[in-house]
Amino acid sequence: MKSIELPCIDLSEENTKLLATLVVDACKEWGFFTLKNHGIKLDDVQVLFKKSDDFFNLPTEEKEKYVYQVNASPSGYSRHTSERSYPDDSNTKPVREFYDIARFPNPDLETISPAFRERLPELKMFQKQCHDLSLRILELIALAFELPQDFYSKCHSSTEDFVRFIKYVVPEGKEHREDDVDTDSHFDYGTISLLFQREYGCLQIQPPKSHATVDWVRVSVDKEVISVNVADMLHFWTGGRVKSSIHQIRIEPHTRERQLIAYFATPDLDCPLNRISDKEDGKNTKTITAREYKEKRSQRPS
Repeated sequence: MKSIELPCIDLSEENTKLLATLVVDACKEWGFFTLKNHGIKLDDVQVLFKKSDDFFNLPTEEKEKYVYQVNASPSGYSRHTSERSYPDDSNTKPVREFYDIARFPNPDLETISPAFRERLPELKMFQKQCHDLSLRILELIALAFELPQDFYSKCHSSTEDFVRFIKYVVPEGKEHREDDVDTDSHFDYGTISLLFQREYGCLQIQPPKSHATVDWVRVSVDKEVISVNVADMLHFWTGGRVKSSIHQIRIEPHTRERQLIAYFATPDLDCPLNRISDKEDGKNTKTITAREYKEKRSQRPS
């Protein structure tokens, strides 16, 4: 696969105006960038990956004690085997299983497996660091658009945010080939997603039109950086000024499984998504809330 150098932004930059410009330029062109000097200790993230191992290695019947219940707690376990068939076999699906933990800083302990519960202090610290980093990114975007610094961040109390532990597995006995894709390409629905890969890159993004010679770009793993993905709600909220990045998972043929940890930032559900472009264009567009946007988004395919 061809590679392209993706935007990498150094948060230690002291010139806030320059930093805001760099962030928004990456959001406009790519909808995706990587960060260094972001303040999150990645050695601590490796501890969470080990806890992820402990959970996903449990017997199926044990994991299913924590199955996500619709209209109940937003935390829980989910196992999907129907995202996409391999090209030559409609009966064999790649397996993606994931485990969500939500409602920080006080998640519902009954929904948390002991595999994670014993590391709850570290998990809470990780969530706080991710939340703080998400707010900083949103504030830089607001500053670049000459809006009040808290224009976006004030609506993010973290009550709708969640941490997702994800494991992808190639089914046993299935040959895995170069062109096999392990999830359908999709957009995230919130505002900002922080992505942590483990050991080898499996995340791919679709590059902008300026790099049209390449269909997909693999996001490489670097011990010093994390990945930031602009999601649908921020694209809408900015009146399309930033790009929501489409992405997919493709595991290398010589490997059988990969893991990710994702942090999804989402506005408080009653927050009005006032789009600045509507005001500037003189449009009398009805403002919708994050709740209404989420409901509409859930009714269409990812």
